[in-house]
Amino acid sequence: MIGWFRRQLLSRKADEMMPDAAEFDAVCGASRCLALLDREERRRLRRLAAMILAGKQFHGAGGFQPGWEHCLPVAAHAALPALEIGLEAYSQFHTFILYEDEFESDFEEIDDAGVVHRGRDLRAGEAWHRGPVVLSLADVHQSGHGDGYHVVVHELAHQLDHLNGDADGYPPLPRQIAHRDWVDTFSAAYRRLIREMDRDEEPAIDPYAAESPGEFFAVASEYFFDWPERLSEVEPGVYRLLAALYGQDPLVRLRNR
Repeated sequence: MIGWFRRQLLSRKADEMMPDAAEFDAVCGASRCLALLDREERRRLRRLAAMILAGKQFHGAGGFQPGWEHCLPVAAHAALPALEIGLEAYSQFHTFILYEDEFESDFEEIDDAGVVHRGRDLRAGEAWHRGPVVLSLADVHQSGHGDGYHVVVHELAHQLDHLNGDADGYPPLPRQIAHRDWVDTFSAAYRRLIREMDRDEEPAIDPYAAESPGEFFAVASEYFFDWPERLSEVEPGVYRLLAALYGQDPLVRLRNR
């Protein structure tokens, strides 16, 4: 009963937060990956964006106070990976923290010799396990233009990955994806990228994907939505599995535009 009541409250709040159709079309038109959606997909994306605006908290950081015009693009882009799989994928976090630009974050790394290195570096986004999604709005605006860069998709892929524990590149899989198929395909693609970098070759995708299997999954998700033709060309097996995971095929959208 409580779950049903909360869902009803969220639905009514989403009705109140529903963005104006023309305003939402403008947000979608400014991004290649959103502009590819057909009318029915865009209608559902708008509803999901309203649900995100109603159900998540949006806070500023670094002295910045975000307004509606800042939160709406974040919600629209966040709705894209969940378009077919639903917002349960985002059930373990409740807050977006928005900076105007890149932000400093503490890091801790252990090198091959076992030495711990600590410091601070600049980030475009972060996703905490059962914690907030932190985003640079400057990077949100640079996302989704067809070059494989999409910070919102990247961080929400980490949240999807976190649903079954660590962000290790192995998110919860639908029944149509075999465990061995996923592990073999992604492991082989990850090793190929590392070999390309070891040979000083031009990497097939953003070299940040070589940081870890979790980062490979997040970067591959960026390419899947934002530059699907590139991912399909260089890693067709990864593309196939991401299409099954997200229940979407951006290449079909490209062909139908």
